[in-house]
Amino acid sequence: MAEDGPGVGEDVVRKVLSAAAPGAAAVAATAPLRRGRALLSVAVDLEARRAELVELVRRSEGCRLSEALTRVDACIDTAVRWAGWADKLDLLVPRLPGTAPPSVVGVLAGGRLLPTARAALAVLAAGGACVLSGGGALDRLADAVVAELGDGAAAALPGEPATTALLAGGVELLDARWAGAEFTAAVRRAAAAAGTRVLPPARAAPPRDDARFLTPLLRSVALAG
Repeated sequence: MAEDGPGVGEDVVRKVLSAAAPGAAAVAATAPLRRGRALLSVAVDLEARRAELVELVRRSEGCRLSEALTRVDACIDTAVRWAGWADKLDLLVPRLPGTAPPSVVGVLAGGRLLPTARAALAVLAAGGACVLSGGGALDRLADAVVAELGDGAAAALPGEPATTALLAGGVELLDARWAGAEFTAAVRRAAAAAGTRVLPPARAAPPRDDARFLTPLLRSVALAG
């Protein structure tokens, strides 16, 4: 989604966010067991694109072929794991009375496939939609999700500063725990102005994408970031 002129970037972001709201409603209305099966199909799709994904990760993340293979395989494993959790989240951590999970979550992870997948697949398992910052392999991840859960369930936007700030101001929750240089002052200001809840970058190693850790973040809008 390259910008062709003034205002195009903003139009693209608004179009994606407009589609994400009904997309999230559709995902939430999908039975948890069906969501799990859809995520399992996402894993199958990613496995079928493994060679392409490995090359995209190798080039975009500047890593060795062996490391790219490891990251792609871990991404596929993550999809399988969240496929298994999708119908168990309400039992594991019941939703607090009077609260609802954020429906549209923005994910900042420096355009890297694995941390993006860890955040995004958790959102999808819990019944929300996600908008990803970055292209390349993330486009393929979003395509796989849309093929199984429908339009608006996921989308990838360019990881450009202006686009990222617009994204931060247009979602309910911004997951920046794995964020890199794109978590700028402009992004923080945009999120604050819009009242977006932000999960900021971890000071040490990012937390694991463990269901017991992530589910409260997804299930309770009352939780402080």
